Amino acid sequence: MDNIEDEKFVVLSVIGPHACETEEEIFRRKIMDIINMGKTFWLIKSYNSKPNLVRQFCRSAGTESRETFIIFIEPSTKGGAKPTKKSSSAREYSEDKITWTELPIGLTPVTGKMDGNTFALVFDLLELFPAKKTIDLWEYADFFKQENPITIRQGGSTLCAIKKDMSRGKNRIKSRFRKIVAVGKLCNPYCVWLR
Repeated sequence: MDNIEDEKFVVLSVIGPHACETEEEIFRRKIMDIINMGKTFWLIKSYNSKPNLVRQFCRSAGTESRETFIIFIEPSTKGGAKPTKKSSSAREYSEDKITWTELPIGLTPVTGKMDGNTFALVFDLLELFPAKKTIDLWEYADFFKQENPITIRQGGSTLCAIKKDMSRGKNRIKSRFRKIVAVGKLCNPYCVWLR
């Protein structure tokens, strides 16, 4: 995944601190899930990345025979991502909010604030990135509004993006260069509800 900036379909996610666990500890744990279980679940709470949206995005990538990757990036300023204060563990996941399945036995805890808008991205590959690798966010548009550059806001810090030159677009994100922390590859069912 050295040439991640060449991928057309990416989910961008601002990474921040989590209750009682460092980012590095979480990534190491999730990498072990993939080694031991073949996949992992990554809890998110973003109105831009609801399961239906992420699955639609991944299906579009699939029609072009492309994979979908997630790029974890640093916030624009140190301390810019608010830490998760409360943490509880998910027990079940669902693709439709009707049929629920227990999370696989042996999977490390999937933790965060649980409510009706708690989702998880599902991926089968995850790598931490070298310290100096960056991404230019002006090279991406919002997948669902491709005439618009991406915007990252609190509550919407994980979003589906498509590779597109937005350097001349209006309302571009100010802090365009972000450090890449890690990269993952999404796998079926791509995104699910948690409880």
